[in-house]
Amino acid sequence: MDNDKTVYSNCTSPATYQQYTWTLTDKLRKTAKSELREDEHLRAQGLAQMREFIAKSPHIKRCRTDALFLLRFLRTKKYSIPQACAMLEKYLTIRQTNPAWFSRLDIDDPEVEAIIDGGYIVPLPERDDHGRQVVLSVAGNLDLNRVSSALLARVHFLVQEVLADDEQSQICGYVHCVDERELSMKLMSLWSLVDIKKVADCIQNGLPSRINGFNLIGLPSTAATLLEFCVSLLSDKLRKRINLHRTVEDFAGKINRKILPKEYGGTVPMADMIAQFKERCRQKRAQLLAMDDMCIELSKVPGHCADSCRRDLDAGMIGSFRKLEVD
Repeated sequence: MDNDKTVYSNCTSPATYQQYTWTLTDKLRKTAKSELREDEHLRAQGLAQMREFIAKSPHIKRCRTDALFLLRFLRTKKYSIPQACAMLEKYLTIRQTNPAWFSRLDIDDPEVEAIIDGGYIVPLPERDDHGRQVVLSVAGNLDLNRVSSALLARVHFLVQEVLADDEQSQICGYVHCVDERELSMKLMSLWSLVDIKKVADCIQNGLPSRINGFNLIGLPSTAATLLEFCVSLLSDKLRKRINLHRTVEDFAGKINRKILPKEYGGTVPMADMIAQFKERCRQKRAQLLAMDDMCIELSKVPGHCADSCRRDLDAGMIGSFRKLEVD
């Protein structure tokens, strides 16, 4: 693992930080400026202020302080330093309070590798016409007898972490495409209502990622209640970015078809895309495992998220979609 991606103690001196160097195109520089307000001065100032925040926050015991990591938060929050620092605290908190989801993000874990090999989720190697990273998920490619909600969450967050340091994705964002044609009640029932609420909270408040769109393909009518509940947990901004497509053909007509797997009308077989992504996972493996060493003192975190989970328990939200009526 590169030295600048080490999980540092919060006592590390800012003078030792490796200086950031812009390596992207002029076009992306203009995009960063127009969409995120980013320029050299604001970027340097933001990195310095976030590092100072970490160093002066005794409850943040160990944390990455390299530029690519901190830029995740700065770019997601468009260089609002208070919001970026708050999201960093939330990120550290959710990782530590949900180890079944966030620890051991390891492609060499046989259960994780089996899900990736099966084609459940794969980032497409080519970007869309707006330069965004497209992530495809296929519900029908799961062996439901061998998975749990915790394992699925861990796989999703593995994908998120592998992609998160990519600067073009930090600037241009992500598009998630979910083939729901074979979404079953058995798969839906894996998730409790509390877990779904936690996932929505993580996506919106704790995971630095510029999500520009959700494309849901072939959602069955039996999932209407699930969709309604999930959408109710999202901000207005994210709700407006959800697009429903009746068929794969409808979806393929709204995206550059050539970037899709061959099985969806593109040219590259999904198996080849999976192999490329697994290689990327292995290149990041040491870094991802080292991130398990990050630590925050939960009792000192303002509004610790365990309080909100406790309120859900008190309100009787424990349950799953087995208990919901569906159309």
